[in-house]
Amino acid sequence: MINEPNPLLPDAPATPVGNGNAPMRIRHLVLVTGLSGAGKSIALKYLEDMGFLWTDNLPLPLVATYLAHLNSENRPNLRVAVGIHLREPDCLASFQSFHQQLTALADHTELLFLEANSETLINRYQETRRRHPMAGERTVREAIALELENLEPVRAMADLVIDTSRTTTIQLKERLDQLFQELFLERVNESELIIFIRSFGFKFGANTDADMVLDGRFLPNPYYDPLLRPFSGQDEPVIRFLEKEGEALSFLDRLQSLFDYLIPRYQREKKRYFTVDIGCTGGYHRSVFLVEQLARRLRERGFLVLMRHRDLHRSPPRSAEAH
Repeated sequence: MINEPNPLLPDAPATPVGNGNAPMRIRHLVLVTGLSGAGKSIALKYLEDMGFLWTDNLPLPLVATYLAHLNSENRPNLRVAVGIHLREPDCLASFQSFHQQLTALADHTELLFLEANSETLINRYQETRRRHPMAGERTVREAIALELENLEPVRAMADLVIDTSRTTTIQLKERLDQLFQELFLERVNESELIIFIRSFGFKFGANTDADMVLDGRFLPNPYYDPLLRPFSGQDEPVIRFLEKEGEALSFLDRLQSLFDYLIPRYQREKKRYFTVDIGCTGGYHRSVFLVEQLARRLRERGFLVLMRHRDLHRSPPRSAEAH
């Protein structure tokens, strides 16, 4: 079978001559796509703050031309972010081969997919009074459902999915900064798996972008001790309480064994990100403790771990019934 060249891509630029050295390619390329209204433009602006050269909404045939031009300039340590909007059927059908060939234009390429739940997206469109780009004669809800269905194959290809439904712009900036600035400089092996562990409260809703969700609500709850209630899972009184009970440490031992089994297999499959959510009722005591302890154990084993406490900024509820 003959592989025909993708007509959307230009011929590879000729190797510059003169100094005898290999040409410099884009060091780090981040392709930003996802649902309309999920925060792609905001993400691109934050990437610019991190030193990425960025562009948005180029027609697909021009993306490769643009990247090839940047490579021809032979800039050192160049990092580039490109916003990709996939609404036309032809673009969606050709995106997989297009993405595969784009990776040849950079040393390291990542596909970032941003999403949010339907209610959040509807509220954002109502607040901004903007029209959904796929609305036509459809309602906003219908347009969102259609776009989600169309982009499902692209979402499955993504290296990283971020759900912005319950994420503030500051939290999105912090996460992007961790992933694309600090960690990129730390990586010795560009294919190293990044483990992202996040605590949350079930009462505030679960995230949709996790690869694994664990429930810590079976553990004894420090909330019901008035002396422990003001402290979080990062504080010594709560840590001592959960460690003394024994069940939490037993759970952590089993999680550690599970991750010792899973992580090498994910690395073998070239998976780049592994997102784990651990929840309790309010996301203040038990889940925070579990995330802190699990992250420490995995780091001691040499794994690259990020963590975030989604609901720690909230005060513990005052009434026991609410918890």
